Amino acid sequence: MKRAIIVLFLILLLTSCSSIKKTEQTKELMGTLVTITIYDENKEMAENAITEAFKEIERIESLLSNYQNDSEVYLLNKNGELDEASNELIYVLGKSLRYGDLSRGAFDITVQPILDLYSYSFEELKRAPTDEEIKQKLRLVGYENVFIENRHIEFTKPEMKITLGGIAKGYAIDKAIEVLQKQGVVHALVNAGGDMRAIGNKGNENWQIALQNPRNKNDYIAIIPLNNKSVATSGDYERYFNENKTFHHIVDPRTGYSATELISVTIITDKAIDADALATSVFVLGREEGLELVESLDGVEGLIVTKEREIVRSKGFIY
Repeated sequence: MKRAIIVLFLILLLTSCSSIKKTEQTKELMGTLVTITIYDENKEMAENAITEAFKEIERIESLLSNYQNDSEVYLLNKNGELDEASNELIYVLGKSLRYGDLSRGAFDITVQPILDLYSYSFEELKRAPTDEEIKQKLRLVGYENVFIENRHIEFTKPEMKITLGGIAKGYAIDKAIEVLQKQGVVHALVNAGGDMRAIGNKGNENWQIALQNPRNKNDYIAIIPLNNKSVATSGDYERYFNENKTFHHIVDPRTGYSATELISVTIITDKAIDADALATSVFVLGREEGLELVESLDGVEGLIVTKEREIVRSKGFIY
């Protein structure tokens, strides 16, 4: 009788595992492709949960986008101040300023004037910006000039602008995960252009994330088994202004020029907002200071690829 119960239990277990279905949808949001994958027995529930999660990402984008002319960030950049800011913008700005301190200025959301200069120079003037032009715009950069009191935000210098491109995507991923969990989802992966967060697993095995070789799309550096963790990568290959990639979107706010010591940085930690911001911070800091920052933080691991193609791992990055 006991043996029969055990056999029956095994049959039920196998039946349960085999009934888990993969449900997946992709949308273009926040300037990239966002894919949400769920493993669950209830496909209808999974589809509804994905719909709600996409709505949440769209809502976050409507708050934090630089380009939607009714977003809070757009209005803040336009007017230099914002009254009655949402708690979410206050939270993301607070996180951003904390990473500014933590990275000793390597992470700075006020680099938007430099990025605007890059875009104007290469797209309109068909040339690189001059040293003097960069020097002039650099006067507008400095996260310490973002003033927050209660729900009022103000720039202390005229013509300052911010970009949340190094942190907003991670925040949106975390909020999407929250929505999925409220919908009863246990096993899911939210992937926004290679930055991702997983909860649970694929029903009976960990998520396997292939870390792409930044100079060869057909090759990979490592396979990361992801389970209730986040991973984010920053690289010079994502968005660049000139063919040799000396001008790209990851600007060193201390110099006004793109950081060029590294090719890519991958960070693994609990929340996507932290992985996102840290990947940018370490990329700007470079090999030595970047690795030092990673090693100083609990629950954070990183992989760095230098411009000489050397792969450097933090002590706990064992993949």
